Amino acid sequence: MAIPRLNHDVCRLSFLHRDSHGLRRTLVAAVLLAGVTSIATAATTTYTSRSSFEASLPTGNFFNNFSGVPDAINAPVASVSGSGGTPAITYTIAALPAGLVVVPDISPTKAIGNWGSSNNVVVDFTSGNVFSAGGSVWLTDISGNRQAGSVTMNFSDGSSAVVPSTTTGDYGYLGITTDAAPLTQMTIVATGGSTYLNLSNFSTAVPEPSTMAALVMVAAGIAVVRLRRGVR
Repeated sequence: MAIPRLNHDVCRLSFLHRDSHGLRRTLVAAVLLAGVTSIATAATTTYTSRSSFEASLPTGNFFNNFSGVPDAINAPVASVSGSGGTPAITYTIAALPAGLVVVPDISPTKAIGNWGSSNNVVVDFTSGNVFSAGGSVWLTDISGNRQAGSVTMNFSDGSSAVVPSTTTGDYGYLGITTDAAPLTQMTIVATGGSTYLNLSNFSTAVPEPSTMAALVMVAAGIAVVRLRRGVR
């Protein structure tokens, strides 16, 4: 991780501490302040192209087309769990209170959706290491016919986007990568009408080890700075 340049005031402060222990403490504080700066400018990158998003993911990402999930057409299932990738990623998908449907799409892909049209589809990331998530989303009627409309996707980092659903062509797609904190949840909401949500081609990823190490160092830096402020 490139450390941002220290500003003039921090540099002046370092020269005021002439003794070796004071200088060492000052330099450590300066590095920690640099970490705080990187957190303050943390950003979320949004993708609306499946190919672009998947190309941006690091090695070891977890792609799930739900082909291994048993069909649930005549009766709902309470939830669907996913596990894969390196390091291991785990999550649970649900649509309370009615449950989920699992239906065949373009073979071998399957789609996961809400049994009740008023229920949101919620993905809970349980492994605590997911910084990227994205998938294809679209709307259908109760017979499975594609419907025009829009799907809103909300993420636990505060980002949100509206994805159009069309009756022809490619499915809508949204993927995000955040560098602030691991994602804990993704909520998919249908906008208007008695339409049903569908999710497939779902990708999640953990940052490369060097990136993850940098994020951990920054988080540790913030903790130390807060501790020092509390002691004063």
